[in-house]
Amino acid sequence: MSLLVLKIDQAISDFFCGIKENCVVGVAVSGGSDSVALLLALRKLIPIENLKAVTVDHGLRTEAALEAEWVGQLCSTIGIEHNILKAVDLVPGPNLQARARDVRYSLLAKWGQSCDILCLGHSQTDVAETFLIRLARGSGVDGLASMAARWEQQDLQWGRPFLGLSREELREYLNSNNQSWCDDPSNVDIKYTRVQIRQSQKQLEQLGLSTARLSKTANRMSNVREALTFALKNIRPQLMENDFGDILIDHAKLMRLPTEFSERIMAEALCWVGQQTYRPRNLALRRAIVTKTTFSLHGCVVIPQHDNFLRVTREYKSVEREVTNCPGVWDGRYFALNYGKDYKIKSLGKIGLSFCSDWRRTKRPHAALIVSPSIWQGPKLISAPLANFGEKDDVQVVPTPWEL
Repeated sequence: MSLLVLKIDQAISDFFCGIKENCVVGVAVSGGSDSVALLLALRKLIPIENLKAVTVDHGLRTEAALEAEWVGQLCSTIGIEHNILKAVDLVPGPNLQARARDVRYSLLAKWGQSCDILCLGHSQTDVAETFLIRLARGSGVDGLASMAARWEQQDLQWGRPFLGLSREELREYLNSNNQSWCDDPSNVDIKYTRVQIRQSQKQLEQLGLSTARLSKTANRMSNVREALTFALKNIRPQLMENDFGDILIDHAKLMRLPTEFSERIMAEALCWVGQQTYRPRNLALRRAIVTKTTFSLHGCVVIPQHDNFLRVTREYKSVEREVTNCPGVWDGRYFALNYGKDYKIKSLGKIGLSFCSDWRRTKRPHAALIVSPSIWQGPKLISAPLANFGEKDDVQVVPTPWEL
C-alpha cells in the first residue's frame, strides 16, 4: 500500500473519528477529480448500505447531464445509490457562479435530510485558491480563514474530509486506481478569477506561495477568527443590549475598542437586525460606527441617541409590506405564540403609531417605533409592545446568535 493511499485512508478515518457508528453518509459528486476521489475513498471505508451519492445538474451546459449520468454509472458499478438533482431557473448573467452555488447547496440540503452527514470534495487546492481570490478582494480575517471541515447549515451536518490533500494528490490516487473523471470546461475558462489564479500557481510556487503554504496561512486565519470570537463573548455584554429586537451599543465604549472588534460588533448588529448573511463593506461599517447623525445601512437605521448609545433598528421600507400570520415568525425576529391565524403581525407603521397615545413615554425614537412589531385583527390594532400599547409580553423576540 502506497504512502498516498495511507494518507487518504487516514484522512477519512480522522474525519469520521467521533462521529456515531453506522451513520448514513451522503457524498456530493460532480464528476470532477476531487469528488470522485472522495467517493472511492468513502466506498472503501464506509459500509456500502450507509453510503449514497448525489449529483447536481445545473442545466447550464449540455455536457452537465451526461456528466451526471456518468457519475450514476460509476456509482452503479461500485454498488452505491445515486440521485441526480436538476436545478431550474438558472440563467447566464452576473454572479452566475455564486447563484449556481446557492442553488446547489439548497438542493443538496433538501436531499441530504436523510443523511447524518453530507460530504463535499473540496481539497487543499480549493482552500489556497479561495484564499488568493479573497486576498485580491482585500478581505479581512473572516474572508481569509480556511473553509470549515465540519459545519451545520439548513438542519444538516456538512463535511470536507479532504482539506489536507491537494488536487494533484487526489488525481494521483485516481490514476493509481485506473479511475477517470470528468473535466468541466469552465475550469479552464480564463474569464473566471479562480481559473486565472489556478493558471498562475506555478509562478506563485516559485515565490514560495505553494498550495500547502497558502492553506497553512488560511488555517492560521481560522485560528485568529476563533480567538476573536472567543474574546467577543466577554466584550459584548459590556456594551451591547437587546432592546426588544433593536440593538443598543454604548458608543463611547465602542470607539475605544480596537478596530477589528468595533467593526465586528457593528456588523453583527446590522446583520441580525437587517436579517443579512454577509456584512457590509468596511468603509460603510466605519461610517456607521462614527456617525453622529441617523444613518441607513444594510436594511437598518443607525440612530445616535442622547444617552450616547447607538440604536440599530430596522429600516421601514425593508418591512413595510411584510405581513405574517400569527404565530409565525415575522422579519426573522418576532413571534406571538398566544395569537392564532386570525391575527397578523407586521410593522406598526405611522398609522398604527397614531393609535398609541402613550408612545412618547417609551423614549424610543419614532423611526424605531414605526418598524416595531404589532399584532392586528383585520384593521384593529391589538398590541404594539414597544409603543406601550397592549400587553408587554404579547410579542416575543428570537434570541440573537450571541445570546444563545
